[in-house]
Amino acid sequence: MKSWTSILLAALVAVSVNASIDPDLDNHWKLWKITYNKQYEHEREDLTRRLIWEKNLKFVTLHNLEHELGVHSYTVGMNHLADMTSEEVEAQLTGLVLPPRNDRKNYLTNTWNRTKTVDLPDSVDWRDKGCVTEVKNQGSCGSCWAFSAVGALEGQLKLKTGNLVSLSPQNLVDCSTKYGNKGCNGGFMTQAFQYVIDNNGIDSEASYPYHATVSRCQYRTKVKATQRIP
Repeated sequence: MKSWTSILLAALVAVSVNASIDPDLDNHWKLWKITYNKQYEHEREDLTRRLIWEKNLKFVTLHNLEHELGVHSYTVGMNHLADMTSEEVEAQLTGLVLPPRNDRKNYLTNTWNRTKTVDLPDSVDWRDKGCVTEVKNQGSCGSCWAFSAVGALEGQLKLKTGNLVSLSPQNLVDCSTKYGNKGCNGGFMTQAFQYVIDNNGIDSEASYPYHATVSRCQYRTKVKATQRIP
């Protein structure tokens, strides 16, 4: 009797899930999966992701309608993360690991002591100054700290040399672990900067491409993109 009860409950859940899916979106769902090369191991996973996708689609549609009415200043869209919940996206894409408070305080104190007093503008759009490279995708790796670090270094490199070079977050993911960074499991920008200073350089994205996993350090001095950036 127990086994039949379990089968009946499973059947009722399946019916409920199918009943909540909008059949008018079947083709859109298929096209989205093809576009982002989405493949699921089981039918139940496909149904679960479909429900999340439809919920996100509803949010995107309503938000963009409100944008047309002047409620929002920006639009949103259905990208490769559209079959994930907000909690899943946060868990996958956030990897900032703050160092101990004293370490942060000492770093900021030393940096501030070396900084000249200057008048600063209220805001700066570094794109207008040619200091920003193309948009990058960290994938399913908690390496946001590495992307943040290379973004800052790219701008400094441009200001110092006049050359805008896309630098390698993979170089930091693989090679800065002894500085307290943990690859795809998080890290912090100041430790990444210290690695680049001690290493006297960092490779370019072209010579050390990103693949969203931790590998053996493959930094090569001969093809490094930068000298030390003070």
